[in-house]
Amino acid sequence: MKWLGVIVLVIVGALAAYVAVEYFTVGIHALPSYIPGHKAAVPGHLYRGHYRKRGALAALVALVCFVVAGLLAYRIVRSDKQPVTRVAAPETPAATSADQII
Repeated sequence: MKWLGVIVLVIVGALAAYVAVEYFTVGIHALPSYIPGHKAAVPGHLYRGHYRKRGALAALVALVCFVVAGLLAYRIVRSDKQPVTRVAAPETPAATSADQII
């Protein structure tokens, strides 16, 4: 259940990245009909250019979603780790002279 927010953010980020690529690479007249801004071809009108502001906004949304998803995933992984307790080795007395070693 903890990972649901991360999964949703990654999906939204991927969709926003796809839309950003569409806005930057496809002309206004050739946008798919399911993407806002699609203009139907009207005889006598040439719709040239791209939606640069919409593409930049979609890219920004994708970046924010991916960063927030990464931070949430880091917090989840970090909170799931249990503290490691180390068992100390038994101490041996340090020898200070050659007579104590023998």
